[in-house]
Amino acid sequence: MKCKICGAAYDDDNLYFCIGCGAMLKNPVTGGIVRENRVDDFPEYASEAVETDVSEDISVLPEPVVDETAEILPEPEMTAEPVPEIEEEILPPPVHSDKKEVVFSSDEVENKPVREPINEAPKNEPFIEKERENAAVNSTAAPVKSDEQPVTPPVTPAKTGFGRLLGASIVSFIAAALLIAVSLFFSLKLGFTGTNLHNIADGLDKWAVINARFNDMTLAENLYYETDFDKATHSFADKTEFTLYLAGTDFTGFCADKLEAYADYIIDGVGEEPTLTENEIIDFFKANHDRGTEIFGYEMQTADYNAIRSSLAAHETAEKFSVSKIGWELKFRLESIGYILSYVTIGILAALSIVLMIWVAVIVNRSGRHILGFLGNIFAWSGFAVLLAAVAASAGAALGYAVTGDFLCYLSSTLLLPTALYAACIGAILLISGLVIKKVKSSIKVKEKIQKAAGKIN
Repeated sequence: MKCKICGAAYDDDNLYFCIGCGAMLKNPVTGGIVRENRVDDFPEYASEAVETDVSEDISVLPEPVVDETAEILPEPEMTAEPVPEIEEEILPPPVHSDKKEVVFSSDEVENKPVREPINEAPKNEPFIEKERENAAVNSTAAPVKSDEQPVTPPVTPAKTGFGRLLGASIVSFIAAALLIAVSLFFSLKLGFTGTNLHNIADGLDKWAVINARFNDMTLAENLYYETDFDKATHSFADKTEFTLYLAGTDFTGFCADKLEAYADYIIDGVGEEPTLTENEIIDFFKANHDRGTEIFGYEMQTADYNAIRSSLAAHETAEKFSVSKIGWELKFRLESIGYILSYVTIGILAALSIVLMIWVAVIVNRSGRHILGFLGNIFAWSGFAVLLAAVAASAGAALGYAVTGDFLCYLSSTLLLPTALYAACIGAILLISGLVIKKVKSSIKVKEKIQKAAGKIN
C-alpha cells in the first residue's frame, strides 16, 4: 500500500491515515478504502505482475501451425544487449512530521521512483479535510468536560387543591377538639382527687360555707329546718344561734371528709357508694355537745338526738345527699365520670388525635409546609382553649362569686384550683409548641420564596 499524496509506502494495509502527510487512506467509520489517496500495488512489484500476466496470456494463445514442407532454418543466436544503468537520483530530504518519522529500507530507497516534491499542496485537500472532520466527530466517544456545573432548576412542590385543604381543616378541627378533651380530662384526673379536695375543703372559710345559699336559704338554715333543731332543743336555739353554733364547730372538716369519700368513689371508684346518713349527723352534734350547751344554754339529751334522727328520716335528708339521688336529678350517672377520667379513656382519645394528625398529613399529600401549618393550628388553638378553661375555672369563678355571692362559684374557684393549675401548664405547653411549629412553617415559606426568586433570576 502506498500514499498517493506523499508517496510513502507501507506494509500494513489497515492504516487509516498516512504517517507522513496525514492523508486519509481508509475511512475509520465505514472501513472503506479511499482510492483517491492510496494505491495498493507497489512499483517494484509492477514488472513482476506484468510478466506474470503476459506469461499467462501467452499460455492461453493457440499453438502456431507448423508447415512441414517449409525448410527448417537454424535459429539465430540471441545476443544480450547491454542494460543501461539507472542513474541514482538524489532524493529530497524527508519531511519531518510531529507525529512519527517515516523510515524506509535500503531496497525501498533504491527502487523508489522519482516523484513530485512532497511539499506541494495536494489537489484534493478539501476532501481530505472533510473526511478528517467526519472521522474526528464520529470517533469522539467521551463527552467534552467543562468546569461549569449544570444549573438544575429548583423543584417546585405540587400545589394542594382547595378540596384537600378543606378536608384537612375539618380533620384538624376534630383533632384539636380531641386534644382539648385529653388535656382537660388529664388535668381533672391529676387535680380532682380525694386528697386534694379534702385539703381544699378543710381550708375553706366557715362563714362562706355556712352562709352559702341553697333554695333561697343558707346552708345553716337548711340544716336547721331539716333537723327540726328548735323542737329538739325545746325552742332554746333559733336560726341565728344555730349559725353561731356551726361556725364554732369543725363543720368544714366534717364536709371535707365527706367530700373526699365522694371524690374517691366517683373519680377512682374506691369504696362503697357514699351518702350523708342520719347517724353521721347525730355523731357530729354529739361531738360538739359542749359547744351547743355554751351557745344554746341548754344541754341536749339522748331523746333530743333521737328526735333529730327522726326529723332527718322524715325529710329524707340522707337520700338527698346520696350519689344515686344526685345523679337522678342531674340526669347523669356520676359513676360514669370515673370511666371518662380513666387513663384508658385518656389514652384512647390521645391516640385518636394522633391518628387524625397523620390523616391531615396524608390529605395534604405530605406537603411539609401544609403539615406544619395544620399541626401548628391544632396545638396553638387547643392550647389557647385549655388556658381559657383554666382561667375560667379559677379566676372566672372567683369573680362570679364576688359579683353574685353564689356559693357554687366560690366552691368552683377553690375546689378546681389544682385542676386549673395543671390545665394552665398543659395549655401553655401546647400553645408554645403550636407557635414554634408555625414559626418553622413561616421560615420554610420564606425560604421557598427566596429559592423561587433565585430560580427566576438564574
